[in-house]
Amino acid sequence: VELAYTFAKGTIVAITGTNGKSTTTAVVYHTLKHAGYKVFVGGNYGIPFSSFAEETDQDCVVVLELSSFQIEDLVSFHCNTCAVLNITPDHLERHRTFSAYAQAKLKLLDFSDTKVLNYDDAVLRKVKCSNALFFSLHTQAHAYTKDGTIYCADVKVNVDELPLKGLHNTANYMASILILKSLGVEPEDIVRGLKTFKGLPHRTEPAGTVNGIPFVNDSKSTNPGSLESSLLSFNRVVLIAGGKDKGLDFSYLKKTVRERVKAIVAIGETAQTLYSTFKEVVPVCVEEDIYSAVKRAYALAEKGDTVLFSPGCSSFDRFKNFEHRGEVFKEAVKRLGEEVEKG
Repeated sequence: VELAYTFAKGTIVAITGTNGKSTTTAVVYHTLKHAGYKVFVGGNYGIPFSSFAEETDQDCVVVLELSSFQIEDLVSFHCNTCAVLNITPDHLERHRTFSAYAQAKLKLLDFSDTKVLNYDDAVLRKVKCSNALFFSLHTQAHAYTKDGTIYCADVKVNVDELPLKGLHNTANYMASILILKSLGVEPEDIVRGLKTFKGLPHRTEPAGTVNGIPFVNDSKSTNPGSLESSLLSFNRVVLIAGGKDKGLDFSYLKKTVRERVKAIVAIGETAQTLYSTFKEVVPVCVEEDIYSAVKRAYALAEKGDTVLFSPGCSSFDRFKNFEHRGEVFKEAVKRLGEEVEKG
């Protein structure tokens, strides 16, 4: 990031957070592009900053998604606007403690003029810094929601008119609006951008329906916080979860699981952890792989249920990345559908 920064020109936006940073990065990029800006996107998003830094000029905007790994060692870097969307436990196998992980994220604030922060986050609400803009789902802030509408200065948009559903996506939209407002984007261009962005793959993505049972691919869910956000978007779920063991605690999800989940099918390194954590809350079974998990989840589901693949863990126990994992899940659903159709 720092090497690329030495060659880059123009306005830089940096977005981090435990969850939602890819979606927010994509919304901001999409909106700027459709508003006629010369814009680049990259960083942790999958496109190295260094691959396009020399193409930038004074009139462009660079939108970067940054991870804690990319932020923790920054020394020479500056962005016009940064956003920290939320901070919940993740990557403790590297950072060791939640405090160290949070400090790695918060370090980005030292390198930015304007800071966009989530007032609903217990860590971020306590941050003391200049030029902070807050968004909130629950109280009035620089961007907030009331009666199903997002308000931010001269921007007003009904949540039902936006493509991405769930409270976590409403928060992502509010962060995006504040970022775009800080760049001087016109209100009508902001609303148009939000309404026309259709989402990224592997984020609560419809993966097909088998005999009336919908399957949802949320392979990007790589920590308990992301899993919780996904569960809150549905009412009756048969959950497929599990993956690489990062030493994270799932126990605080018991209340949400009790309210939203009918049964859990556990896979991967964390299968036994999930079993021991939730066996007294809902039925939990363990399967060897995604294919057998999809079959078991289908057998447990009834009309009105949703089979949700939201691992809550990273994918590196068995897959190249979360995209690979999501594609395997979608292939498993397709295969199940063909088997059911054949009888």
